[in-house]
Amino acid sequence: MDMNTSLIEHIYLILRNAKLTTTRQAFSQEYVGKNQNWSAYQAHMKRDFSIAGAINCLRSIRLCKERDAALDLVQLCALREAEALLLEHLSKRYSVAEVVS
Repeated sequence: MDMNTSLIEHIYLILRNAKLTTTRQAFSQEYVGKNQNWSAYQAHMKRDFSIAGAINCLRSIRLCKERDAALDLVQLCALREAEALLLEHLSKRYSVAEVVS
């Protein structure tokens, strides 16, 4: 991940490239559970995931992995990568050791 790229943007691109989301608006709503303009606002303000946003996104990713039996290998790998990045972010930035789904 580029040092200038936020984790929000990085996760969005991982999911979009795997065809798991189509737009930043959809990502904001479907994965983070926020307003459709949330991702754009975070980018404008040069912010990254809050603890609540990261946990919401992590839970959505885990739910997607559990629910969707039609995921292909690329999509499953993308979800696993995003999950690992969010767990690392929560651990390093907020000292959160585990998130129960």
